[in-house]
Amino acid sequence: MVNIFIANLDWDITSEDLKTTFSTFGEVSYAHVVYDNKTKKSKGFGYVEMENTDHAINAIQALNGIEVNGRRLDVKIASPKGNRPPKKEVPEKKPFNKPFNKGGNNFNKNRNGGGGNYQKKPYNPNYKPNPNYNKPKDNE
Repeated sequence: MVNIFIANLDWDITSEDLKTTFSTFGEVSYAHVVYDNKTKKSKGFGYVEMENTDHAINAIQALNGIEVNGRRLDVKIASPKGNRPPKKEVPEKKPFNKPFNKGGNNFNKNRNGGGGNYQKKPYNPNYKPNPNYNKPKDNE
């Protein structure tokens, strides 16, 4: 059994189209176009499994490089994941550990923040303002 990788597929090609195309060269046991999980649109590549190695090689030689709907197909034997070249390593991002600031960016969120570092104090029923707060001081 030979697993064939087909790249640069037209977005409208379905798994059934792949199976029909490769069936002209021999028995196809599996044909699959890969779709994006979120958008449900084709990713532009697929896989076909053929029973006979000679038929698979004939299909690859015949279909590799042909143009379908303006796109040149890339058809080759699929390599197992272990035989692929390693992916480029992306540096790991550091976590964002900034503490929550009640003022500033979250203006008036939950009505207890906003306007810089001002924080509303809870109501105190026993609070009495200082009567001497606004009076001028005597120069002694």
